[in-house]
Amino acid sequence: MTVLALLHHAGGSAAVFRRLTQLLPDDIRLVVAELPGRGRRWREPPLHTAEEAVRDLTDLLTKEVGADDELSIFGHSMGAYLGLGVAAALERRGGPRCAVLFASANLAPQLGSPLFADGTADVSDEEVLECAARFDALDARLLSHPHIADRAVSLLRSDFDVCDSFVRTMSRTVTESRIVVCRGQQDVFGDEHTDPWQWRSVQPLTTLTFPGGHLYLEAAGAEPLAAAIASVMSEPAQSRT
Repeated sequence: MTVLALLHHAGGSAAVFRRLTQLLPDDIRLVVAELPGRGRRWREPPLHTAEEAVRDLTDLLTKEVGADDELSIFGHSMGAYLGLGVAAALERRGGPRCAVLFASANLAPQLGSPLFADGTADVSDEEVLECAARFDALDARLLSHPHIADRAVSLLRSDFDVCDSFVRTMSRTVTESRIVVCRGQQDVFGDEHTDPWQWRSVQPLTTLTFPGGHLYLEAAGAEPLAAAIASVMSEPAQSRT
């Protein structure tokens, strides 16, 4: 069976993939993962390190994906980093193995620097929101409701800690998976930011661009993105290596 795991961005949830999941072909089984603190896992305390997040997602995929399934991972923004960590962790465990990592809307991790030098504990809500706004990572409509706004800021804090932890401790991770970079044409990341993803895989890099900005997968880029994912995943295994 062909399986695609979807990993969301910082401050996000499975909801970011709603349109994409409607456009992907039925013969791809989807595993839409969520980190603790949101969606169906809203009662669970959020995580604050990349090690915890990678272990959580790796455990999930080990349960959800069979050893003989053809697994690919699509990770958006923060999810691109976690997807790299999960692909490498699955290789260490001996399966299931990730054939293709779609690294969406993020610069190569070795180019990253921590968003907050000492974590988010002593950072104001305004600074957290300003950071999210730089990447168009939060729907401004959510901030009109105080309870939802507090929840959103709390999740952003934990997810930014996860991102910073990844940059500090896991940015040199290498996978055997083929990496396909996906990005919006109006995103802040260009070739100089994404070409170095090449060094995170033992296989040649592919880069695909789509209409839109950082959240292109929710807008005009959704249809061509779905078509591109389906095309790559339908290639014979020997053509992807």
